[in-house]
Amino acid sequence: MVSNGVLEFVREDDYIEYFLFPRLSADESAHNEELNEILKKVEVITESFCQSYIWHREAFRVQARSGNSHLLIDHQGQTPADAERLPAHLHGITHYGDNIEDEWFIVALLYEMTRQISGLIVRTVDGDGEFLLIEVANWLPDWANPETCQHRVYIADGRLHLLPNNQGDDDILPVADALRRIQENPSQYWVSRDIDNCISCRISGYPGKLRENLHRAIAFVPVGVAALLRHKPTLIASAIREFCSRDSVDLKVCRAMRFFPPENRVRTHVTFTKCLYAMLMHSNYVPDRRTGWNLPSVASKEFKEHSLGMKIACGFEILASQAKPDTDFSTNRHWLKYHESLKSKGYFQDFLEGSKDHTRLLEAAKDFYRQNISDVRENSITGQQLLDDLKSIEYTIEDFRKVEATLPPSDDDSWLNVDSAELDKMLNERYGEVSTPVNGITDKLTDFLAQKSSIDGVEVESTAPVRPQRGVKKPKGKVHFPAEDTDSPAGNTVDFDPDAFQSHVKNLLDLVIPEDKWDDSQSDMSDYGDDSAIDRNIDEMNVMKTKTTLDAYMSQMDRELSKTTIGESFEKKTTSGDDTFDDIEDFQPVDIDLNTLKNMMESYQAQLGGPGPASNLLGSMGVRLKPSDKDDPIQEAQV
Repeated sequence: MVSNGVLEFVREDDYIEYFLFPRLSADESAHNEELNEILKKVEVITESFCQSYIWHREAFRVQARSGNSHLLIDHQGQTPADAERLPAHLHGITHYGDNIEDEWFIVALLYEMTRQISGLIVRTVDGDGEFLLIEVANWLPDWANPETCQHRVYIADGRLHLLPNNQGDDDILPVADALRRIQENPSQYWVSRDIDNCISCRISGYPGKLRENLHRAIAFVPVGVAALLRHKPTLIASAIREFCSRDSVDLKVCRAMRFFPPENRVRTHVTFTKCLYAMLMHSNYVPDRRTGWNLPSVASKEFKEHSLGMKIACGFEILASQAKPDTDFSTNRHWLKYHESLKSKGYFQDFLEGSKDHTRLLEAAKDFYRQNISDVRENSITGQQLLDDLKSIEYTIEDFRKVEATLPPSDDDSWLNVDSAELDKMLNERYGEVSTPVNGITDKLTDFLAQKSSIDGVEVESTAPVRPQRGVKKPKGKVHFPAEDTDSPAGNTVDFDPDAFQSHVKNLLDLVIPEDKWDDSQSDMSDYGDDSAIDRNIDEMNVMKTKTTLDAYMSQMDRELSKTTIGESFEKKTTSGDDTFDDIEDFQPVDIDLNTLKNMMESYQAQLGGPGPASNLLGSMGVRLKPSDKDDPIQEAQV
């Protein structure tokens, strides 16, 4: 028996999944009819909210699921015997491709649905898991982490709800229990105002602000492409996606240009999303001159229009070539990627390639792919519809020639280029700005070294919210967050003593001068004694069993440095009559804070504003510096 669970479970990482749980009657026999009514309401809201929206890859869509649906929580896509049985609901998955704005647009749509449909509760996740919590990570309660928040995040009545886990257990809260709690007392699970404001800020303005995400430009395209874009402007997304992901087979199609030859071209106004426009502008392609493309020189003012039109036409040509289902699986890049995913999930069960069982599973996978995988299904449908429309649409080249002179100019695309100052401004607007006096850096370094670290690292409180990394994809299965593995590969648990580790690190970095042994060992490296004294000290140290290896390393380092003048490069403290070093002739202690700060500033300047050890260490302490053009890294650095 073929495991359809695995076939369905293999997804690409750029998806958002949503579960819409309406309030249904106690009579289960009436649930299908009630779900259909809710589905109609959802479709009406979606059509109104998403009017003229250009989806990057897939549109928002849901389908009804009866009460016998289960969550797929096994890594091989199987439904375990103890899997939770979900209440009847509407379910959907949207792959948003390279434009993550589609994901947040869907979140705004889901919020709107919960406002308009009474009793509707929504759960949504993506390839990173509970991504709504990732967005508000800086304001979450202490108990909240990936292991304790599974199935505890819901949207209802236009607000985010988080069900507490007071015990901090890793146990997954059943969805049915979570829905019941929210229905009985929704206000009890409202998130804090900070969390609400963060999400509201991320999705505010939709659908009205969609125009801000659009870019309009003039393109010189074949007349057939102009006619199709006038008939259905949203086709631009499919065309650009196919062009930017072209392969060797597509390049052969673009050399033929059988459906959209370049001979009859017109100037037309094209509407892009900013993401699509950026993708197209940064996708380099030199067409075959034998095809008929006569592009002007790069220096020409008309080059951008011609280049845009050529790339768009090639995208439409690739779409048209996919009108028939691609039965050549050996060259279909989407199938090959899907096939590799199946193998990684154990779908073929270690059967030898070419065996009867392997062939049976392979054919089942191909059938499922043809019927369900969006890339081949949607492209085939889109390509066929495109050709049908091309035959049925009435247009002439003269119609487009008449309006060419009155076309509005292209939008300014200077937003494609962001300098460092603009980037800093954008980051400050999103995450806040931290201002730390330079003279406070040494205090922060001291505090940082005094921190106690667990195996997860040092927890540093910072006034600058730092959003956790997105886009790192996790293995899919029982949960969307990866469970921590506390065992080493050998099966042994990690034994970590943070106090001992801190002690060793502080001993290594501690440059404080001993006060009681000046006659035996001087700390100023320019005043080291002779080698014989150092040798005696090393011999004595080797005899002493209580001395650590670190002491041996430090003594050996002292011996080598004593032959250099590096000690003279350190900044010294100015001694006064109150100092305790009067008995030592010409001794000036090293100014530890000044040397630390100076070296940090010089290291930061050497990075030229880029990432590196100095900026990483300062950033972990909430310190951000702006490099100066002056020579003195301490006096001229601006915070």
